[in-house]
Amino acid sequence: MIYYRSVMKNLKNITDIGRRIKEIRKDQHVSQMTLAGLAGTGARYISELERGKETARIRELLKLLDALGAGLYVMTPQEVLEWKRSKSI
Repeated sequence: MIYYRSVMKNLKNITDIGRRIKEIRKDQHVSQMTLAGLAGTGARYISELERGKETARIRELLKLLDALGAGLYVMTPQEVLEWKRSKSI
């Protein structure tokens, strides 16, 4: 799950992750080239990730999330239940 702006979404595959990264990038008015420079990766990698290409590398993904001020969090089922209860979902 990626936590961003008090919104937690269950991301089930690389396509979901790519879409969410694109959404965050666009919300911040950051181009793929600018994000590539901030994260120390290539714009091609960002493009492929945002399109859901299965070759996404975790290290590069974490760099992109850090550059966007976002993060990747793995929660246990119990933590998910507790979070949902706290948000009255």
